[in-house]
Amino acid sequence: MKTETRVIGIDDGNTRLRRRLVAGVVFRGGLWLDGVVASVIDVAASSLGRRLALMVTRSKFYNELRAAILHGSILGSMDAADFMAFRATVKLPTIAILQGKQIHLVRQIVKKARKAVHFRPQEDISVLGMGLTTEKAVEILKITSHGSIVPEPVRVAGIIASAMNTPKRLNWTLRPFRGGS
Repeated sequence: MKTETRVIGIDDGNTRLRRRLVAGVVFRGGLWLDGVVASVIDVAASSLGRRLALMVTRSKFYNELRAAILHGSILGSMDAADFMAFRATVKLPTIAILQGKQIHLVRQIVKKARKAVHFRPQEDISVLGMGLTTEKAVEILKITSHGSIVPEPVRVAGIIASAMNTPKRLNWTLRPFRGGS
């Protein structure tokens, strides 16, 4: 895999809000930021995985993407069906970086999906992949990370989403997105 492979990192800034802005950051490997996409998601709504997938597939970067990496508290709101719906809709190898209470998702997906891979690079972190082998998942994480287990696209997406989901800015942020996905 090339070091400049385009990957999208998706994070919600670890907010606990029911309605939150989710940021997707497109990087060339872990080197250059190519673009940002965003969507307002209601975590209590059904089809959370499909709504996230629409954010990715409707972006101008979609045809150049080679993998998707999910992270953040949004994974705690998803169930196995949502995660598998995301993977099926985007048709990209998908990696989820899970921490703490989110690890329950691993057992659900490994039971339901035939080709899910799971490994633990650190004691408190679990990596779940669909549509790729363990070796390919490790390779994507190495290409996109700079000395940390959290890949650069996900780290930057978390910073952007965290800034946009702060209560002072939230009313301003949600206005342009009303009526969108």
